Amino acid sequence: MRIELRAVAEIAHIDHTSGEVEIDRGRSTVPLGSATGVLVSADGIVATTWENLAVDKDAVAVYAANELFAKVIRVPVRNGGNPARRGSTPDRYWAPHLNHCYDQVTHCVHFRVPQYHVRTYTSEPGGVMAELLNTPSKPHDVALLRISGGGATPTASLSATDTAPGADSVLLGFTKRPTPEVGPVEIPVKVDAAAGRISSPKNLAAPLDAGVSGGPVLDRATGQVLGLAGPRQREGQATLVPSAAIQAAMAEAGVAATPSKFDAVFRRGVDHLASGNRGGSAESALEESLTYYDSALAASHLEEARTMRDGQSDGGPADEAETDTGGSLPPALLPILIGLLLLAGVIGAIALRRRNRSVTAQAGGGATTTGASRPSPARASTAPANRSKADELSTRAASTTTAAWVDREQAGRGRTGSSRTEASEYQSPAPQRPPAPGRPAAEPAPPVPDTNLNPNPGPAAEDDTRTAVPLAPHDSNRQAVAFCSQCGRQVLPGARFCVGCGHRVG
Repeated sequence: MRIELRAVAEIAHIDHTSGEVEIDRGRSTVPLGSATGVLVSADGIVATTWENLAVDKDAVAVYAANELFAKVIRVPVRNGGNPARRGSTPDRYWAPHLNHCYDQVTHCVHFRVPQYHVRTYTSEPGGVMAELLNTPSKPHDVALLRISGGGATPTASLSATDTAPGADSVLLGFTKRPTPEVGPVEIPVKVDAAAGRISSPKNLAAPLDAGVSGGPVLDRATGQVLGLAGPRQREGQATLVPSAAIQAAMAEAGVAATPSKFDAVFRRGVDHLASGNRGGSAESALEESLTYYDSALAASHLEEARTMRDGQSDGGPADEAETDTGGSLPPALLPILIGLLLLAGVIGAIALRRRNRSVTAQAGGGATTTGASRPSPARASTAPANRSKADELSTRAASTTTAAWVDREQAGRGRTGSSRTEASEYQSPAPQRPPAPGRPAAEPAPPVPDTNLNPNPGPAAEDDTRTAVPLAPHDSNRQAVAFCSQCGRQVLPGARFCVGCGHRVG
């Protein structure tokens, strides 16, 4: 916060040169300078350096004398319009009296009362009067002020006495009266704790004169106060008043560095804001912090939290980031999930391969059984060309059975011809006993349809009717059917050996 030092001065000029005593009195509020302080306790304790609070008596006397002669005695004062400068007057009578008041001679009496006006960094710019708690005497001494109503003010954390300063430090201070739009300036500095000095690539003289003097030097890594910016040194450097000096001054004044209710709630809100303001947690905490203290910094963070909430409700980047985070798996579970997926793929591939082998074996068995008795072209069926493979195999089996039955009937009646031929000598019928002379061969059992070829056959088409074609005309040159006497297998015409057992039949 910014500290403005001023003094209320009363001056009385006593003139008795005319034989009569004439007294001219004046009262002025003399601005003396500004500085920066830091709150170190919830009781409203502000720490700064004494050089910024010490009243310059000569400066007060010059200002009060200029105001008295210009406004009360009403003589012109040539000071360029600056009441803080020593001037002169063209009036020959009053010229020596003006200098007497500048020099504070006995017939020009001065009274002064210092005032410490603290300008807080709040949403609504304002100020409060403070009182001096201790009695510092040297410029680099720590001065402690107490502001009224400071029970919930935000406080800073002081670093331990043995803490080494970090590489990234910053000096904070106000060069103007703080407002929501005008915050503290930040000056990167290098801290030399052993030498008690702070330095910066930028000359520190100008900002120190503008009000940064007495401001806190913070360690960015921890946020703790390393010390205060003390009196200026050569080459634009400044003295470091360490945090140990602040703690010693507080102990001597009997005050403790205690956090406030605002601190806990505000820090919780900042943490929630850094985590993405989930569920409006940051907004709620920051709103609560403002009930303890009207902090402009807390109000700024609150606006940021509300903007973030609006972006989440509109499906903005914050909402997308939250969705992605909620839907992702922990990194430790990813290898397990990948292993399970690979295992499931291997099991599925094995099952599919076994199923394909089973279907291939079943289809091959059905084709072999059907192909053993393939009908002749004269016995071809009239089924449509677009019939499925299962229907075609069923039609071939039925035609073969009909042809075999006709051949046996002809053989039983003494016919020498056969109505069918074998497709190959390797596709001969199953071995059977030769029929008794004069008796027809036993009729074979009807074929069992292969349900694996078409487990769900659809309804037959209207034109899918199997009809037996007329028998071929009798050929007297055809040879009679012969069978092997050893195994009973049918022997092809002209064969000398049985293809089933190899027995000689010719």
